[in-house]
Amino acid sequence: GDGIPNEHDTDRDGDGIPNEHDDDDGEEHEEKEDDSEPEDDTKPEDELLWEGEIPAQLRSRDHITELLQLNTEFNAREKAVDNVAEIILRDIKRIYESAIKPLETLYKYRDLSNRHFSDPEIFSKPLVLFMGPWSGGKSTIINYLTGNEYTPHSLRSGAEPSPAYFNILTWGNETEVLDGTQLAADYTFSGLQKFGEGLEERLRGLKMPNKLLEKVNIVEIPGILEVRKQVSRLFPFNDACQWFIDRADIIFLVYDPAKLDVGPETEAILDQLKGREYQTRIILNKADTVKPEELLRVQSALIWNISPLMSSAQPPLVYTSSLWSHPYQEGAPARLLLAQERAFLRDLRTAVDKRIEHKIASARRFAVRVRNHAKMVDCYLNTYYNHKTLFGNKKRIADEIINHPQNYHIYEGLSTLTNISRYDLPDPEVYRDFFRLNPLYEFKKLSETCTYFRGCPITKLDVAIAYDLPELAGKYKKMAESALANIESKGAADGEPETKGSGKSTKS
Repeated sequence: GDGIPNEHDTDRDGDGIPNEHDDDDGEEHEEKEDDSEPEDDTKPEDELLWEGEIPAQLRSRDHITELLQLNTEFNAREKAVDNVAEIILRDIKRIYESAIKPLETLYKYRDLSNRHFSDPEIFSKPLVLFMGPWSGGKSTIINYLTGNEYTPHSLRSGAEPSPAYFNILTWGNETEVLDGTQLAADYTFSGLQKFGEGLEERLRGLKMPNKLLEKVNIVEIPGILEVRKQVSRLFPFNDACQWFIDRADIIFLVYDPAKLDVGPETEAILDQLKGREYQTRIILNKADTVKPEELLRVQSALIWNISPLMSSAQPPLVYTSSLWSHPYQEGAPARLLLAQERAFLRDLRTAVDKRIEHKIASARRFAVRVRNHAKMVDCYLNTYYNHKTLFGNKKRIADEIINHPQNYHIYEGLSTLTNISRYDLPDPEVYRDFFRLNPLYEFKKLSETCTYFRGCPITKLDVAIAYDLPELAGKYKKMAESALANIESKGAADGEPETKGSGKSTKS
């Protein structure tokens, strides 16, 4: 029992049984064993790295191509609509340059908020955003949609938490993996540079020659890990999430039926989705692992957990399915899961089709924020000039107003005199930081920005919000319908001579 074969052992070869082989100290026996059984180099830790085998039978992906309209037969129609879209996007840029940008620059809105609006936001492709807790199946869904399952470049997926990277998928002529520096230099994602190198190290990009990625960009936000101890990050995680949320055309929150808990980090993310509830969907993934009789209970529990944290009066739209190529588990409600998957794909296609409507809505939201900010600064200025004296210390007066706006009823007065809701305005602490960078008395009042020839910038902004931007939606719809009608009439005209020719030959 001392682990060393010696003369004191009855069982000298160590096989646990005293027998005739004990006289050779186990050497010959070991040699025979070595000859009969080949060495296995597999180590226990290798079991943890097993990626899984490709199932012999995979579900068909033909319905994805059909419902997302990735076939070549839709190319002519989409080109016609894209040409109309380019015209509308240039109109959005013109309105931004003439009506929004002057006040944005004059009142330094970019020092107040990270929410910017410029060419990358105007001309970029639709953005599809996947969020949610870890191990919900976000990476698996993206691999499934892009046909990137079981390839060397597929996004990592598994039961354990994946590395905390922002995965960004875009179209490219060849498959290429990009690091954060390359992504931040890209035209579409150049706005991420302001979050510093800490975020750039957490960005991972994948370019692929994929038909879906010709139409959209797909982003996966790192999975949320609910922990009691607050984890310190090297970059502003919530601000980076907000950057993607502001630019998303459709947002999917992905949940695993076994992990429905909502913690502080999930609450913070859901708080950032306020105002975007109409673009937010929930996916209850891996639904084939739940017994059919329990599926409704699990779905109800998810809705009850999340609905109170979203400001929408209606419960969020939920898709219950299992989004990957594996066949559904035995006993799963296959017809229900497939119907939900098809509804999810149609919803995704609708987001692509409504690209221009979303761009117009984003431009209008940004214009409203700039207007509210300009009127807020003007309200502070009017209060400042009402309390300023000839020999008074202007900095002391300004600081008193900025630090105690409630004493001067600034927020209440602005809500009463204008159509601006108190809930649409940033908190006083935000303006304290803003006026530390930009002294209050250095700004002009709105009435002083008007000129005889150019008029008032605030009036132009109000007209853009109330009339110019909403009218672009109607203009786009009419032009798109006209372009599609021209294609159909051209197709009918191309087929007409053949019909007439065949008719003549029959008559003769």
